[in-house]
Amino acid sequence: MARILVTGTLAIDYAAKYPRTFAGLPRHDGINLSIHLSHIRRDFGGCAMNIAYSLALLGQQPSPFAFVGADYEPDFACHLRALGMDTSGVTMLEEAHSSHAFVITDANQNQFTGFYPGPARSHDFLPRLRAFAERGFDYAVLAPDVPENMVDAARVMVELGIPFLCDPGQGLTDFQPSDSERLTELSSSVILNEYEHRTLQSHVGGALATLDCLIVTLGSAGALWFERGHEAGRVPVVAIDDVTDPTGCGDAFRAGFVDARLRGAEMPDAMRAGALTAAISLTTPGPQRHSFDDYAARYANAWGERPAWLAR
Repeated sequence: MARILVTGTLAIDYAAKYPRTFAGLPRHDGINLSIHLSHIRRDFGGCAMNIAYSLALLGQQPSPFAFVGADYEPDFACHLRALGMDTSGVTMLEEAHSSHAFVITDANQNQFTGFYPGPARSHDFLPRLRAFAERGFDYAVLAPDVPENMVDAARVMVELGIPFLCDPGQGLTDFQPSDSERLTELSSSVILNEYEHRTLQSHVGGALATLDCLIVTLGSAGALWFERGHEAGRVPVVAIDDVTDPTGCGDAFRAGFVDARLRGAEMPDAMRAGALTAAISLTTPGPQRHSFDDYAARYANAWGERPAWLAR
């Protein structure tokens, strides 16, 4: 069991279903249109918390670090404590609202998301994070956050010698090229989806080739990884019949990958683990409702082998 610091946001998600496809909507010069939704649901979310949730289920010891609003109590706080999670890194600001995500998913599992960042940037973010990280961690995951927080978090991890996976995610839409350049310089391992990869590449160009590990998830086409600019391998998705909700499946991938690497898995096995945890999360509504019961058996069923690192 490893102690894993997870930085980023805690969010309250409102997930809605659009029973048709976005592609079938009438085209407009703007996006002034109204659609009828068939379902709405309130969930515990936020990329950092989604990753921490899955890491806890996998038997790791995640400690989230985030700034939240007064609406963190009591429901979200109780949810995290029920998982046995260390929540001492969660700072509640009474006058603020927590981050909120509003996600609409169509019949083809395409999504449109609006995100309110909440109290993401605080004047004491850096000193609080440094003091928290100095408690000692084996690894860190830098989940999507505002640019200043991500760069500061990467700098702290480098200063303290804590290895980390950098996951700028949807936060890249707020990055200036200079932010992306600094974050890439500080990182050795980065994970992105295909769109985020193109965005980061447009900011930093060939600097991505300096990364020891760059993982790009490709949706239904699986995922691939690069080592120092050279493609090193790829994995397909794990086929499932009952896709329920794609929200948070990328976060589940990250948790599965990190868990496997910390247990000694080589890259191909760790990527397979990520593909499996992502597939499992697709079968439940919301990003923090799935379970990993019979995980080792499910891995063996998906990939035809049960490697030694998977002993549980």
